[in-house]
Amino acid sequence: MRPSDGDGLFDLVKTLTELTGPVGHEDAVQEWLSRRWGAFAGEVRHTRVGNLLARIGGSGPRLLLFAHADEICLVVKSVTDDGFLHLWHYGRDATGYPPKWFSPVYQPALVVTSTGTVDGVFAKASGHVTGGRLRDKEKTEWNDWFVDVGARSRDEVESLGIFAGARVIWNPTTRRLGRNIVGKAMDDRAALAIVTAAAERLTGEESLAYELWVGSTVQEENGLIGASSLADEVAFDRAIAVDVGLTGDHPGPDPKDFPSKLGAGPTVVYQDASCHYSRRLSDELVDAARRAAVPVQRAVFQFYGSDGAALLRRGVETALLTYPTRYTHSPIETVDERDLLATVDLLYTFARSHSKVLA
Repeated sequence: MRPSDGDGLFDLVKTLTELTGPVGHEDAVQEWLSRRWGAFAGEVRHTRVGNLLARIGGSGPRLLLFAHADEICLVVKSVTDDGFLHLWHYGRDATGYPPKWFSPVYQPALVVTSTGTVDGVFAKASGHVTGGRLRDKEKTEWNDWFVDVGARSRDEVESLGIFAGARVIWNPTTRRLGRNIVGKAMDDRAALAIVTAAAERLTGEESLAYELWVGSTVQEENGLIGASSLADEVAFDRAIAVDVGLTGDHPGPDPKDFPSKLGAGPTVVYQDASCHYSRRLSDELVDAARRAAVPVQRAVFQFYGSDGAALLRRGVETALLTYPTRYTHSPIETVDERDLLATVDLLYTFARSHSKVLA
C-alpha cells in the first residue's frame, strides 16, 4: 500500500514518532530517513551539523519541502548520591521555573545516552509525603522533578552510561484513537511522514515544476539552529516548511485566537511570532489546495515559530504549511489522519504546478 494511503501513512507516522530524537540527538531519525530516502532519491547528503537533504528529481527552480527531526526533551544536569536524575530545560529558560504547559511528571521516561537508552519514570514527591512545606509551595521548581531509573547510587547510574547532558523524553506508543492518531513527536515527525510520502509519490514524475529536494533539520525546538545553515548547502529558490498547526477546537484555548480545527484540512500560516511568510507562496499553496479539491484553512499563529523563519533570513522565499494538531508539546499530540493525507495531496499538486512568478 502506498504511504499516501491511510494504512501506509499511519505506519509511517507510527514508525517515525516512536523513534528517539531529542533535541541535539536526532541520529536515529536521520539514519532511518537516510535509508528510506536513499531508496528513491537521486542524492542524499548529511550536513556537518546533522541535517539531512535529498534531491528527488526534476529541473527548474529549486524547491525544498522540509520538517524537523527533533522532539522536545529534558536534559540531565546532575545525578544525586542515591541515583536520581535532576533535569533542565531543552532550550532557553526565561523564568527559572518549568512552564505551566509542560507536564512530564508520572509519565514513562526514556533516557537517551551516547551508547543507548535506559527506561525510567518522571517523578516528584506525591501522596502521603507532600504535607507541610511541599504542599504550601506556590510554584514548581526544576529540582522538584526528577527521573527514577531504579538505581540506588550515582555509580550505578553512571554504569548505565548516564551522565550530565543525557536527554530524557517521554515514551508512549503511537496509536489510533477513533479517527485520530495520538502519540509523542507529531511535532514534527508527522510532518516528516508527509514529506516522505509526497516525495515518494513525486519520484519519477515527468511534470515536476521544480528541482525538488526534501530535508530534515536538527535542533528546531531550541531556536531553529539546524535550518539556519541549509542555504549554505544548496541554493534553494523556494521552501515549504511543514509543521504542526495550532487548534482551538477543544476546551481551554479561545477559538477567536485559534480558529483552526482538526479534520478541516491543512492550514497555510501567513504569520507567526517569528516572521511573516511569503504571501505569494502562501497564496499559491491555497490555490493548489483548491485544484486538488483539498479543504484548506488559513491562520495567524500566536506564541509559535518554525524553521521557515530561518530560511527567510537566508533569502529563501518560504511558506509554512501545517496540519492541525491538538495538545502540542505533550505525550498525547493528536492529529486527524485525513488532514495528513490531504497535506500530502496538496504538496503533490503544488510541486507539479508552475508558478506564475518563477515560470
